[in-house]
Amino acid sequence: MRLRAWLLLFGASGFGWFCSAAQLRIWPVDSLVKVFPEDEPAAHPESGTPVLAVRGEVVNLQFAVRAERDLEITVAVRQPRGPKGELPVQVRWVDYVPVRAHPPKCPPEELVGRVPGLYPDPLRESFPMRLAAGKTYALWLTVRVPAEAAPGLYHGTFQIRAGSRRLANLPLRIRVSPVRLPPQRLWITNWFNWSGQHLRRHYGVEEFTDAYWQLLENIGRVMADHGQNVILTPVVRLAQPRWEAGALQFDFTRLDRWVETFDRAGIRGLIEGSHLLGRRGGYYAPVSVRIWVEPAPGQDEPRMEELDPLDPRALNFMEAFLSALYAHLRQRGWISRYVQHVLDEPHGEEPAVYERYAQLVRKHMPGVRTIDAINLADDYPFFETLLDIWVPILGRFDDRLERIREHQRRGGEVWFYTCISPQGAYMNRFIDQPLLKVRLLHWLNARYGLAGYLHWGGNYWTDKPFEDVEAIINQGRTLLPAGDNAIVYPDPERLSVLSSIRLEAMRDGIEDHALLSLLQDHDPKLAGSFLKEVVGSFTDYVRDPLAFGRIRNRLVEALERLGQPSGTAYR
Repeated sequence: MRLRAWLLLFGASGFGWFCSAAQLRIWPVDSLVKVFPEDEPAAHPESGTPVLAVRGEVVNLQFAVRAERDLEITVAVRQPRGPKGELPVQVRWVDYVPVRAHPPKCPPEELVGRVPGLYPDPLRESFPMRLAAGKTYALWLTVRVPAEAAPGLYHGTFQIRAGSRRLANLPLRIRVSPVRLPPQRLWITNWFNWSGQHLRRHYGVEEFTDAYWQLLENIGRVMADHGQNVILTPVVRLAQPRWEAGALQFDFTRLDRWVETFDRAGIRGLIEGSHLLGRRGGYYAPVSVRIWVEPAPGQDEPRMEELDPLDPRALNFMEAFLSALYAHLRQRGWISRYVQHVLDEPHGEEPAVYERYAQLVRKHMPGVRTIDAINLADDYPFFETLLDIWVPILGRFDDRLERIREHQRRGGEVWFYTCISPQGAYMNRFIDQPLLKVRLLHWLNARYGLAGYLHWGGNYWTDKPFEDVEAIINQGRTLLPAGDNAIVYPDPERLSVLSSIRLEAMRDGIEDHALLSLLQDHDPKLAGSFLKEVVGSFTDYVRDPLAFGRIRNRLVEALERLGQPSGTAYR
């Protein structure tokens, strides 16, 4: 009998558990549904369809818990055992953060919860967990199905205790499919703030110390585990300059350590060279360039200055720096994996300066591709001639798909990014939006043939990351939607970061993209029908998590039907 990859939970059809001694209620909730403090079991729709899981996949399960009196609980798991081994399970719980205001251009039907209010987002790893009386929380179970797991049925349990008392013993029953998750084909980058000031504030770590490098590796490991394979790299800051014979010389030892640190963490994809140009403040400020200059009188070490980009000193520095960087990249064999930013979101009169610096990249770094976030609603000539990887903002290229196709036919590549925009009916990853929007961002990648996704806000935390998730930027002119500034939370005790339920949904979407790519390899027409069913357009897509789950199940079943009769996994 053919194995079907169903992950089954007792109680997954709306059945809950009740412990009278502790007045504790527990019920399953789809992992794409956000659990709020006031939720009761009736707030969450019944799930009549099991969730499909494949080998190599990470599966998230969620259970709501509500106690009638204050209670501290712990959770222990007996790993699900099957034909030839166990499935590892990690248990976390979902903490709340306050949200004060909704994005101004999002209608109520595109949002969840109410403001001001508490919203689920950070995933805490420490137990015991405190349940406040009359308040609902969520337990988050992450099941890792090894790529080599034997297909079949796996049985386990998870137990909830208060001290020595066992309050509940709940079954897990998982059926593993013969389908194997293929390698990721999508480029993913979240930009992180690695500045000494930022990390000192949140971790007490000084830049370029051993603790600093360990922190980077720890964070890199978390992000790699969630599909990030591109790392923004501050190449000018990492270059250690010295002044010799009246000229700057560069030591790239720190750059090497940077790349090797993230490679070791698992981010072994593109080295994303940081922007050569910046601004003297926010988005509306004048363009500038930070460069190394000769030592001040009486000093031995070169210093950094911020100059006008057309200052001859800036242009001379960039000529020398790009040549030295290119020689080092070539020596290390990194040319093919290195991409170079010039200026983020060029607009207004900025393209003239952009072109000048992009031409320097072309001249001194032959074979290195350029990449930048752009607005395709604009029509700058350098898009075609000097920019290899277009990263347009979602919501501004709905009617420019043919221009994208022309760029791809010429050998160019196209990703997309989200930021403060888009809002309205578009997908994004704000805290007060449904999690399904986050997951479907990567169905959108597959639907429109876009090769990557970029988000600026990896860890741009405010001074109080768990209390203030609505940062203000652009010299006080822009209030960010909740969560736009960060996808993780600081964990200074472990010198790492905590995940969020948004980051988990992002990984789920990346894994969906891999399965869709696999189906496209075998049956492009069928893959296209799945994509159009889920993402009809940029603003018309499946909004119901249960309906999405049924379609996702059918996707895995379609892959099973394409497999060999013996059940051999795709390779």
